[in-house]
Amino acid sequence: MHNAKSKFLDRILEQPGEGAKSYTAERQLAAQAFNLHVERRDGRFSEGFPWAHYAGYRWTDEGSHERLLVMFGPRALEIEGHHLMALVDEIRDGQLNSIRELTTAQRTLLEHSNPDNEPVITSLKSYPDFEEMLKEIKGEHRSETRFTERFER
Repeated sequence: MHNAKSKFLDRILEQPGEGAKSYTAERQLAAQAFNLHVERRDGRFSEGFPWAHYAGYRWTDEGSHERLLVMFGPRALEIEGHHLMALVDEIRDGQLNSIRELTTAQRTLLEHSNPDNEPVITSLKSYPDFEEMLKEIKGEHRSETRFTERFER
């Protein structure tokens, strides 16, 4: 009897978030990603950045880690980690769908065994951050009133 598990079976049986890829891409040749879905390591927070607002990127190698800064109109996404050039290739092709910040255990596993040079995403930051945008929408930036801003038509 053959004792080896299939990769497909491993994917079905794995725990949510465990062993999942750090990014996904659109693989249909004529398709383009609609937005970049960004998921934080705890799985409780995610954001979407529309590719229609894409303005450019800057990739730098800081020695101990790499940094990829992606601009979307008035917002920016900062990605830190290793092997980020694969993300740059997907951005250039217009096919990057999602990225997720890896847990410490997932990062350690990929750092010790990563034959495919899969991106290791250690940190994700957005500017302005989600809480700042929510305060702006609610009108909380005005300290004198602390009421939600009223819009008139």
